[in-house]
Amino acid sequence: MLRKLFFTLAVATSVLALNGTAWADITILVPSGSEGDGLRAAAADYAKLKGTKVEAVQAPYANVFEQGANAGSTKSGVFDIILMDDPWIPFFAENGHLEDLTSFFKNAGMEGPDSDFLSKSLAICRNPYNAGPYVCLPYVGNAQMFFYDAAKFKEAGVDVPKTWDDVLKAGKALTDAGGGRYFGYVFRGGQGNPVVADFMPIFWSYGADMFNADRTKVTIDTPEGAAAMKTFMALRDISPKGVESYNANEVGTALAAGTAASSINWPNWVATFEDPSQSKMVGKISYSPIPAGTKPGSSEIGHWTMGIMSASKNKQEAFDFMVWATSPEQIKISAERGNPPVRASVFTDPELTSQEKFRHYPVLMQAIQASTPRPRHPKWPEIENAFGIELSKAVAGTITPEEALKNAQDAVSRITNIY
Repeated sequence: MLRKLFFTLAVATSVLALNGTAWADITILVPSGSEGDGLRAAAADYAKLKGTKVEAVQAPYANVFEQGANAGSTKSGVFDIILMDDPWIPFFAENGHLEDLTSFFKNAGMEGPDSDFLSKSLAICRNPYNAGPYVCLPYVGNAQMFFYDAAKFKEAGVDVPKTWDDVLKAGKALTDAGGGRYFGYVFRGGQGNPVVADFMPIFWSYGADMFNADRTKVTIDTPEGAAAMKTFMALRDISPKGVESYNANEVGTALAAGTAASSINWPNWVATFEDPSQSKMVGKISYSPIPAGTKPGSSEIGHWTMGIMSASKNKQEAFDFMVWATSPEQIKISAERGNPPVRASVFTDPELTSQEKFRHYPVLMQAIQASTPRPRHPKWPEIENAFGIELSKAVAGTITPEEALKNAQDAVSRITNIY
C-alpha cells in the first residue's frame, strides 16, 4: 500500500545549511488540491529558509486518510506530519496515531497556541473536542457559507435570506419562473460525504444532532431530524433534476453559470465564482451565514489541521515547522495563495479585506465562529458513508424521508454499537 503512495510523491525544495549539513528530514502527507498545494509551497519556503530537507507526499483525499491510518497502525514512521481533515482527528487521536503537543509547547515556553487563532479553529484541534490536549494545529480555515444571487433573491421578495423559510420562498418563486432552465437552489446529493455535508447544517438548524451530548445514544430519527428532512426535501423540489448524483463540481458549475440561485458551499469556490474566465456571476454572488431553522444556523466546520504522527522520528523538527507554518505571517501568505485563514489578524488585515476577492472574509470569520464540528467519533468515515447512502436514496425518491431517518438510525447504531 505504501509503495503506491510514492507514485504521487512530490518533493519540496531541499537546501543544505551553510555548514554543509542538513537538519533532520521532515516528511509531510498532504491531500491533493489547494490545501495540500499551499502546504507544499510553505514546505519549500521553509526548506530554503532553514536548510531542512522537506518531503511533501501528496495523495487524493481518501488516500490521505488510508495512508495515514496505515502508517499509524504499523508505526512505520514514514510520515512526520499529516495534514488532516478535522473529522479524522478522533480516529487518529483515539487510536494513538497522533502526538500530544503539550510537552512541545511547554518546552517552547508556551502554554499553547496563541489567542490570535479563532477559538473554534483551536477547539477542533483538541481531543476530546475543546477539552483535551492539543493534538494538532489549524492551518486552513474552511467553514460553509450560504451563497446566493442577491439580485434574483430580491426580485423574489427576499433581501437577505435569514431563515430556511426565506430560502424556500425565494427559491420556489425562481424555480417556478425558470421553466426548467433556472432553479432557486442546488445541492450535493451524492452518496457519502457530499449529501451529508450539505444536510448537516440544515439538521443542526432544527435542533437535531447525530448523538446526544455524551455520545451514548444515536439521535437521528427524532422529531427534530424529521423537521430538517422536511426542509431538505423541499429544497430538493426546487433544485435541478438529478441532484442525487451531484457533487461539488456540479453545484459549482450551476452557480458559476447562473443557472441556480443559491446553495451551501465552501469558501474555496469563491475564487471560481469571481474569475471571469470561469464564471458568469463575477461580483453577483453574495455570502451570508447559514440560515436558521427553529434554531440559529450553524456551518459545518471543515478545517485542515497539522498533527505529528506518534511514530515520527523527527518530532521536534515537525513541531518547529508547524509553529512556523501557522504563524501570522505564514497564514497570511497561505491566504494570499488561496487558503482561508485561521487567525483573526489575517481575517481582518486591511491589505486583504480591501481586495474584492477577499470580500467574503467577514462572513467566513463569522461562519467559523458559529460553526459546528461533524460528530466527533473515531468511526466517523464509516458513519458518514452509511448516513449518506440513506440521505441520497431519499433525495432520489427510492425511499421515503421517514425510511431514510430510520435506516440511518439503525445503521449508525450498528456501526457504533450504541442502542
